[in-house]
Formats: sequence, structure tokens, C-alpha cells
Amino acid sequence: MAKAGEKSAGVGRRGSKRKAAAEEPGEAAAASDGAAEGGAQPRRAAAFPPGFSISEIKNKQRRHLMFTRWKQQQRKEKLAAKKKLKKEREALGDKAPPKPVPKTIDNQRVFDETTVDPTDEEVAYDEATDEFASYFNRQTSPKILITTSDRPHGRTVRLCEQLSTVIPDSHVYYRRGLALKKIIPQCIARDFTDLIVINEDRKTPSILLVCF
Repeated sequence: MAKAGEKSAGVGRRGSKRKAAAEEPGEAAAASDGAAEGGAQPRRAAAFPPGFSISEIKNKQRRHLMFTRWKQQQRKEKLAAKKKLKKEREALGDKAPPKPVPKTIDNQRVFDETTVDPTDEEVAYDEATDEFASYFNRQTSPKILITTSDRPHGRTVRLCEQLSTVIPDSHVYYRRGLALKKIIPQCIARDFTDLIVINEDRKTPSILLVCF
């Protein structure tokens, strides 16, 4: 009986030692977390060994927690640097160096010799004598007639209706055996400036033809 009691006591001591050893890393991690939350910076060597990455942490919750704290620390350092720079500029006053120009797509673009200069006289002349210059200068109010191939089907009809809601001042006319040669003079007589013809193939719209 004495031997059995000694064995059970030995086993209990070993179990308590193992439990204490297992609790020590958790207590150390909790202490380091409390120090970080309190504002005191823990020693870098104790927190992470050299060359250690947060991605190497196996536990997902612990990894996310450490990454969040690292991001917060980075944000605090960036804000502190901005405040320090602002105070230095205020102290220097007019002698402060000019603020750096932020990098944008425009000021980082490499000059291209083939790019057209909008102030070029030749370009301005081409735009003024272009056949669509009256449209761009708002001198012509477009009036558009939307028509289809002979005897259109459902999809083509729906497409014409949708185009009429999108294009301003447009009118839809469904052809039924009437040739384009007869439609064009009627368009001119009724002050239509443009004509859109939608052809179909196998009951599906396939070609859109625009006539000016």
C-alpha cells in the first residue's frame, strides 16, 4: 500500500509539474499582451526571434490578433511621424521646405512624341472642317429614325424599343416590304438627320447600320 501511495504521489507531482510548464508560455504571452496594451513596448527579441514572420504562427486567432496589433502599431508610428513633421514645419514658419508633390498618373507619364497636341493649329483646323463639327458645336440637332429589316421578329423589335429610350429624339419605324430607296427621301422630307438600320439573322439582331 505504501508503494502504491508513493507511486500515485509521484504521478501527481509529475502531472502538476507538466501543468505548470504548460501554463508558463501562456502566462508569458498574456504578460506580453498586457504590456503591449498598456503602452510599454516589449523586447523585440523576446516577442519575435530574428527572421520570424507572423505568417508562421499556426493558430489562426493568435495570428490574426498579432497582425492586428502590428497594423495598429504601424498606424501609430505613421501618425506620430506626421505630427512631428507638422510641428517642425510650424516651428520653421516661412523657412520650412516646400511640401513634396504627390505622385500621380499625369506627372509620372513619360512624354510621347506621337501624342497629338490639342493646341496645334493643324489639329484645330481639322476639327473645325470635320463633317461632324456641326454636331460637336451644337449647331445641328440630331433627329434619328430607327428602322429594321423587312418584317422584324421579337428580339429586333425589343432592341429598337430599347434604343429609342436611350437615344434622344429618335423614332422607330418597322418596315413591311418598303425599300430603303423610298424611306430615305421621306426621312429627308421630314427633317431626319440620321438613319439607323438593324438587320437580323435567324430571328436575332446581327448588324447595326448607321447612315448620316
